[in-house]
Amino acid sequence: MFTGKYNLRQLEIVEFSEKVYHEGLRHKGINGSLYEDILIKFLREDLPNLCFFKGQIKDKRYFSSQFDIIIAKKTMQQTEFIKSINPYVSIVKREQALGVIELKKWGNPKMISPGGKIDTEYQKFKRHFPELDYLLVCLRFKDRINTTHNNWESLKDNIQTDGSYCFFGRVSDKNKEWIFPWIKNETLLKENEIYLNQYEKLIEQIKNVAQQKI
Repeated sequence: MFTGKYNLRQLEIVEFSEKVYHEGLRHKGINGSLYEDILIKFLREDLPNLCFFKGQIKDKRYFSSQFDIIIAKKTMQQTEFIKSINPYVSIVKREQALGVIELKKWGNPKMISPGGKIDTEYQKFKRHFPELDYLLVCLRFKDRINTTHNNWESLKDNIQTDGSYCFFGRVSDKNKEWIFPWIKNETLLKENEIYLNQYEKLIEQIKNVAQQKI
């Protein structure tokens, strides 16, 4: 079951994303920004020796496209005038960066298949930043029937990333996920036990990345 600090974190992040939708906030840009914010908040609390921002990576005169979450060294300093408005946004110098996290609310088989969106973004990222890690986090995955070959468990090992994690799947009855709080929703949790410990594994991988690069 979803017990222990990291599994409860994992559950809280996914439940937050559904509460946002349930409350009626359904603008993809705003919602996506909120999902990034809560994950950054928890990563900062659980990995205080590193920095986490959303923003761009700067390499001399080159500025990257926007990344959902940038993993950076603790020595990274956020520009004060940006910090005064938004503590989660920054421009990170290349030498301060360790990797990035691509965050998706929903993953699906097509997205993570060879030649799919994640594969394309990974190849593009590695052309510009071969020394940095590219991690994928899906809050949920569209695998309604887990016995088919198109589920996270059967596809995850072939995803083109440096590490891929998914926190939750779909449910057999959509109405089950509107029962809050999820920690008391035993049916919902039982159906998603295959996703246990994913946030903890993400934490461990980021620690390993930091040890290798710092």
